[in-house]
Amino acid sequence: MLASKSLIAGLFLLGGGAALAQPADESGPSGVYAGLRSSYAFSGNNVTTWAPTTPMTQLRGSFAGGGGGSVYASTHLPLNLRLEVEGLYRYQTLSKVTLDGTAVPATGHTQIATPMMNILWDIPMPLDAPLQPFVGMGVGAAYTETVAAGAGNTYMHQSRWDPAYSFITGFSPPLDDYSRLTAMYRWMQVRDARHNCAVSGTIQSVCLSNAVNSSAVDLGYEMDL
Repeated sequence: MLASKSLIAGLFLLGGGAALAQPADESGPSGVYAGLRSSYAFSGNNVTTWAPTTPMTQLRGSFAGGGGGSVYASTHLPLNLRLEVEGLYRYQTLSKVTLDGTAVPATGHTQIATPMMNILWDIPMPLDAPLQPFVGMGVGAAYTETVAAGAGNTYMHQSRWDPAYSFITGFSPPLDDYSRLTAMYRWMQVRDARHNCAVSGTIQSVCLSNAVNSSAVDLGYEMDL
């Protein structure tokens, strides 16, 4: 938890300090751009929690493929960096719940809504290169709602804000001098997303710390302002 808070603070300071200390480059009319992304979240994304029984019981919810999207605004920074502010949403249905590794029938869903701050680095390429590859990372605060109801009284439920971070890689082919398409892969984790849960009919008010893991492919369009 301390490491994730330090990561969030460091990235916000890095992005804010660079934006204030340096002028934007000339990549667009103002160095600022905005865009939209659609997202496909892969099946197999999961949430794991541990009920404090003796011995401890592991519950894991796995989710089918789902979708979502995001809207963002960004500015160019020195050193091929870009600072991006993004609002993101995803939704997936539950595919199964496992109780200590044994699958049980289940129904439910998960949805994530989060403001993110991303730092992206454009990998230097020749001026006539058809694609601009980039890598980056992001931090934010994610509101996660998870409902997973398994056989009998086995269930997980959570709806709260928690720290989130992500790692990003992708590329963007230009459409013209002021707009481009984007394609990227993003792995995201929501940290310490504690759940209410029940195992074999014994209700645990709060289960032990866990993480929500999510990976997705985003396709988007952006335009210089």
